[in-house]
Amino acid sequence: MAGLLERIVARVRGPRRHLDAAARTFEAERRALVGRRLIDLDAVALAAVLARLDAEAADAAASLTALRERSDAALAEADWRSVEGLRGRAVDLGRAFDELQELRRQVEDARQQRLLHDRIADRLGSPRRRVLYDAFIMVLITAVIAILLFVEIAQPPAATVVVLDMIDVGACVVFLADFFWRRALADDRRWFWRRHWIDFITSIPLPSMHTLRIGRSLRLVRFIRLLRLARAVRVLLFFWRGMDKLAAAFDVRMMRRSIAILTSVLVLGALGIWLAEGGRRAEGVESFEESLWWSFTTVVTGGFGDIRNPETLTGRLLTALLIIAGMVVVGIFTATLTSLLVREGDVSGEILALEERMLGELRRLRGELARLGGGGGDPSAGEAAPAGDDPAP
Repeated sequence: MAGLLERIVARVRGPRRHLDAAARTFEAERRALVGRRLIDLDAVALAAVLARLDAEAADAAASLTALRERSDAALAEADWRSVEGLRGRAVDLGRAFDELQELRRQVEDARQQRLLHDRIADRLGSPRRRVLYDAFIMVLITAVIAILLFVEIAQPPAATVVVLDMIDVGACVVFLADFFWRRALADDRRWFWRRHWIDFITSIPLPSMHTLRIGRSLRLVRFIRLLRLARAVRVLLFFWRGMDKLAAAFDVRMMRRSIAILTSVLVLGALGIWLAEGGRRAEGVESFEESLWWSFTTVVTGGFGDIRNPETLTGRLLTALLIIAGMVVVGIFTATLTSLLVREGDVSGEILALEERMLGELRRLRGELARLGGGGGDPSAGEAAPAGDDPAP
C-alpha cells in the first residue's frame, strides 16, 4: 500500500515539476519580451530604428501624394464619392503618420539619453558608477524636498531655518553643477534644454527671507522645487521597470498637453482671483496658496468646492471660464488615460490586419482562378464555383 502511494505521489510530482519548469520558462521569456525598453538599446540600434522610421515616413508621404493625385483625377471626372472615400483614407493615413512621428520622437529621446548615459559612464569609469551617481542625486533631491516641506509645514525657529537654507543652497549648487555637466556631455544641447529645463529652474537657490514681507512670496516660488519629483521618478526607472507604463502614459502627446493646459489654467486662475479679490479680508483667497487651492477645487469640482463665491464681475467671469476649462481638460485627461489603460486588450488592430490579409489572399485566389481559366475570363466566375471542385483543365 505504501509503495502504491509513493508511485502515485511520484506520478503527480513529476508532471507538476514539469509544469513548474514550463511556467518558469514562460515567465522568464515573457519578462524578457515585455520588459524591453528603448533606453536599453545601444545608440547604433536606435539610429537604425530612426532610419527605418524615416523610411516609413517617406513612404507615407508618397502614399499621400498618390492619394491626392487619385483625388484630382476623380474630381476631374466629377466622381465625388471617390473623392470622399480618398479623403477618409487620407485622414487615416495622417493619423498613422502622426503616430509615426510621435514614435520617432520617443526613439530620438531614447537615443540622446543613451548617448548621454554612455558618456557619463565613460567619465565616471563604469555604468555601475553612473547608476550610483544617479542614486546619489535622487537621495539629494528627496532631502531637499523633505527640507522644503518641513520648513513650510512645521514652521521651525528662525535659527533652524537658516541652517536648513544653507543645506538647501548647497544642494542647489550641486544640482546646477550636475545640470551644466550633463549639458556639456549631451550630444544635442537644444534637446537637453527642451528635456531638462525644469531641472534648471528647480535648481536655482531661493533661501527664505523672514525679515522681509516679500519673503513669503519668494518662498512660494520655492514650491517649484517640488517638481523635482519628476526627475526622481526618472531616476527610479533605472531600479523599477514596473514604472515604465506610468512614464509612457505621461509621455503621450495628448496626455502631456492636457497636463500642461491644466497646470496653466490652475496657475492663471489662482493669479487672476488673487489679483481681483485677494486680500486680508478675502476669505478663501487671502494668499496665493489659498487662491491656488480655490482654483484647483473650482476646476476639478466644477465650482462646487464651496470655498468662496466671487463678488466681483471679474471673479465671476473667471470662475465661469475655469469651470468650462475644467470640464474640457479633465474630460480629455480622463479619456486619454482610459484609452491608455485599455490599449493592451484592444484587438481591433489585429482584426483589421487579419481582414487586410484575408482580402489580399482573396484577390490572389481570384487572380489564380482567372489565370487557370484562360486569363481572359471573368475572375468572379471562378469565385462562384464550389470550393471543393477542381478547375477545368
